[in-house]
Amino acid sequence: MTNSRTPPAAPAATVSDQRVLLLRHYQEFEQNFLKNHFALWLGTLIGPWLVTFLLIGVIWGVCGPEYTRSLLIAGTISFTVAGRFVIPLEDIGDWGKLLTPEQVFWLVTYQDVAVALFMAFHVGFLFKLPKIGPKIAELIVDGEMILSLQPWMKQLTFWGLVAFVAFPLSSTGSVGGAIFGRLLGLSRWATFCGSVLGAVIGNAAMLYGSKVVKSYLPADNFFVRWGGLVVILLIVALLERRYSAMKRQFLQDRAAAEPLSLPPQGESSQ
Repeated sequence: MTNSRTPPAAPAATVSDQRVLLLRHYQEFEQNFLKNHFALWLGTLIGPWLVTFLLIGVIWGVCGPEYTRSLLIAGTISFTVAGRFVIPLEDIGDWGKLLTPEQVFWLVTYQDVAVALFMAFHVGFLFKLPKIGPKIAELIVDGEMILSLQPWMKQLTFWGLVAFVAFPLSSTGSVGGAIFGRLLGLSRWATFCGSVLGAVIGNAAMLYGSKVVKSYLPADNFFVRWGGLVVILLIVALLERRYSAMKRQFLQDRAAAEPLSLPPQGESSQ
C-alpha cells in the first residue's frame, strides 16, 4: 500500500538563522574583496586612518598644538559620547573656546565620512574582533527593529538609509548605517553614499538649530551656556533611554513570535 502522507514542510528560518547568514555574508564579502580587489581593500581599510593622521599633522603645523588639542577633544567627545550633539557645544571648557560650530560641523562630518568608508567595506573584518565584533553584531537588531517600526524605509531603500543615518541616535550613525544598508539590499558604494548624505543632513540640521537658538539667547550668559549643555545631555539620555525601551520590547515580541523548533517526525518521546 502506497504511503500518501505528505512529507513535513521544512522548518521556517528563525531570526537567529537569518542573523548567522547575514554575518556569514559579511565575512565572505571581506574574503572575496581581499582576494579580488586587494588595492581597494587596502585603501578602504587603512586609507581613512592614514589621511586622519596626515590631517592632524598638517593642522598641528598650521594652527598650533592648542587648537589641535581642542579639535582632538571635540572629536573624542563626538565619537564616544555625544555624536553630532557636540556641534552646538560652543564655549564649553577650554577646547570649546577655540572652535566655532562650523569647524565642529566639518570635524564631525569628516569623522562620519571616514567611518562610513571603513564600515561599508569592512564590517566583516570587525566581526572577527573579540570584543568589538559582538557589539557590531548587535546593530543588526537595531536595523531590524527600525525596519519593523518604519516599514516605509524598506520601500525607499536608499533614502530610507539616508533618513536612518540622519536621525541623532548612537546606533543610527555611519556604523549602524553599514548594517542597515545591507538589510535594505543596497550595494557597498550605495551604502557609503547614503551614509555620507545622511550624516551631512543630520549634522547640518544640528548646526542650523544651534544658530537659531543662539540668535534668540545670549551665548555669553553663564546659565545659557551650561544650561544648554545640561539640556543637550538630557536630550541624549532621554532619546537613548526611549530607544533602549523600544528595543527591549521589540526583542520580547520577536522572541514570542519566533517559531518553536519541533523534533523530526518519528522522534516522539517514549
